[in-house]
Amino acid sequence: MKIKLIAVDLDGTLLTSRKKVSEKTLEALKKARKNGIYVVPLSGRPLPGVLKVFEPFDFAPDDNYAICYNGGLIQQLDGQVIYANPLSHENVQHMIALKRKGVFGPYFMDTKDFYVAPGASAFGVSFIAKARNMGVKKMEPGKKYEFIKGEFVSLPSKMKKFRASLSPETEKEFNISASGGQCLEFNTPDVSKGAALTQLLDLLNIPANEAMVFGDNNNDLSDFELPEVFKVAMGNAIPEIKERADYVTASNNQDGIAQAIEKFVDLQESKR
Repeated sequence: MKIKLIAVDLDGTLLTSRKKVSEKTLEALKKARKNGIYVVPLSGRPLPGVLKVFEPFDFAPDDNYAICYNGGLIQQLDGQVIYANPLSHENVQHMIALKRKGVFGPYFMDTKDFYVAPGASAFGVSFIAKARNMGVKKMEPGKKYEFIKGEFVSLPSKMKKFRASLSPETEKEFNISASGGQCLEFNTPDVSKGAALTQLLDLLNIPANEAMVFGDNNNDLSDFELPEVFKVAMGNAIPEIKERADYVTASNNQDGIAQAIEKFVDLQESKR
């Protein structure tokens, strides 16, 4: 199969349950990049968090790309912004009004830092920010910010009830996606991984049928609805992802990405 771009979700897909990239998967993706195939992280994380994961790949920062914040931001690995779709001031105020007892947040993110909303609990945010290689700041009342994404976190049972409590107006105002059971992520309604991947393919002049995408969870649904892209679900993926996949590979703990690349990607034909 002729493939020019491989897009990979991180948690539950590229990363094992121990939050590591397996040696076999690392080797397969590095070989793909060496043969001219773009390897693009497709994540809800910010670029600093993506770069932390991608350190072992040692990719050139000015000729590689990342889709961050569920498609709200496309950047080169050197930080240059290719595309951004930030939350409006009204979006931010709407999220602040959604605060619930037992649900932490909202937290907001720009390209470098986590921000805690006025009156919101900062419990646990330092741990989350550290894991994503970001700083933590408190929002200043009255100041306008350019945030790309906002989120709420809590126990899965509480997040399920929180999502069920959201009004139709809220659901319409945002693209809301789940990353695991502990987090709800809020972007503007036209932001999605699928839309950002389409935009990056256009930028790089790569036909959709020469792209392969790997995913496992709810926030990967938009890219698994792209008709021409070759879609690979991880063995640990949710049923909705597997139903939309062209192929179901092994799990993230069993080198599923490496197995699919070995099965489908002709690296010799991919050289530029």
